[in-house]
Amino acid sequence: MGLVSDIKADAKGNRTVIQSTEGAALASILNNMFYLDKAPEIEAEFIKQVATRGQETQERVGLHASAMLTGEKQFCLRQQVLSLMYKQLQGEQVNPDLKRIFEEGNAVHEKWQRLFLRAGYSDVDDLDVTRFWNKYRISYTPDVICSIPEFFEGRMVGEIKSVNTFQFQKMGRHPSAWKQCYWYSYMCIKAAKADGSWNGIDYTKGFVLNEDKNTQQFKVEVYDFDVEQIKPFVQRCRNIKQAYIDVKKTNRMVARPSDAKSADCKRCHQCPMRAACWEGQREKL
Repeated sequence: MGLVSDIKADAKGNRTVIQSTEGAALASILNNMFYLDKAPEIEAEFIKQVATRGQETQERVGLHASAMLTGEKQFCLRQQVLSLMYKQLQGEQVNPDLKRIFEEGNAVHEKWQRLFLRAGYSDVDDLDVTRFWNKYRISYTPDVICSIPEFFEGRMVGEIKSVNTFQFQKMGRHPSAWKQCYWYSYMCIKAAKADGSWNGIDYTKGFVLNEDKNTQQFKVEVYDFDVEQIKPFVQRCRNIKQAYIDVKKTNRMVARPSDAKSADCKRCHQCPMRAACWEGQREKL
């Protein structure tokens, strides 16, 4: 083996986390949050927000930013256009095994989000709150918006991911969260520019916090914003908007992908627009 491979193998044996200099610096700062006293009032406010989130409008509707990040084989233009026109399934298509995984991930998110509150790096409204980009009727929900002055002078977007030990030890970076970091940072910059509050610094740096769900070790990926990274996602938004306009003009829906064979096929069985697409259950928004 080469020197780098030897170092990685030795680190794995010693449970040493390998990360960049910036990632290690931020991880050290975040580790210090575990020594802080609890902040009962603001943590209680946050937990109440989590428990009551969305009660006024519980249904998930329209485009969501994460859908723009899927691979070419997974992306479905028809699904996205339908989501702008009809009500979607609200999770009943997801099997119980996946539901349990989601709930465990929620618990990890809430643990870290409460720590950001204790440190004063975030306010309640900075944590897991849905925002909207009206131009494309798209919603996005950063896990964390924070200011950590001892690390960076502006506000940052943070994404929290829980992974199993094998993935944690093997991955150089999370397979999808880096895309979210760039994408959400871009939309935060656009929103700040729109309301005149952008200072040229905020959201130009962001991070992904990966926690090993078995050992609670964590490592941090730090990213400097790069507009080139988000161009494919913006183009998808444009394509969806144009397809929606075309459907309205012609009254002809976008064709299904070639591997969409039935409502219960591998491609479609967990799609939130399955009922609208296949079963004629088209309750309009």
